[in-house]
Amino acid sequence: MHAIRFVLGCAIASIVMVATAVSQQQNSEQSSPQNTILKPTMTLGDVLFAINVLNTVEIKGNEVEAFLDVKNVFVKAAQEAQKAKKAESDPVTIEMNLLTANNFLMLFQRASIPGSAAERFQAVKQALYASASPQQSQQSQQKR
Repeated sequence: MHAIRFVLGCAIASIVMVATAVSQQQNSEQSSPQNTILKPTMTLGDVLFAINVLNTVEIKGNEVEAFLDVKNVFVKAAQEAQKAKKAESDPVTIEMNLLTANNFLMLFQRASIPGSAAERFQAVKQALYASASPQQSQQSQQKR
């Protein structure tokens, strides 16, 4: 029971951290979660790892749409990278809206992984957090 509370607490804290960082970056802009785009960068290997981890998550019927949305974002990025003949160690930028990012974190936190995959799991989460940081968002706005 304590483990479930801990996992739920971590998932909620992760979602709050991402949402807070994104809201800070937007200052006075009016934007919905669907309009806020995050662009995490990770290796193709990490993208494939995320897809495999998502496939292990047990979902409920009311989560099917959110699950498919999240999975499709990662599958599309993997397919584009593979078409570009990228290696597993090459960087890949994934584009997803804030709602999809929050759903990804929720699902990803519920996954069961072996301890040997902990570093890769953490790298994927950190890539998402970094894309939501105010500094990262300012850099992407300056490039526009």
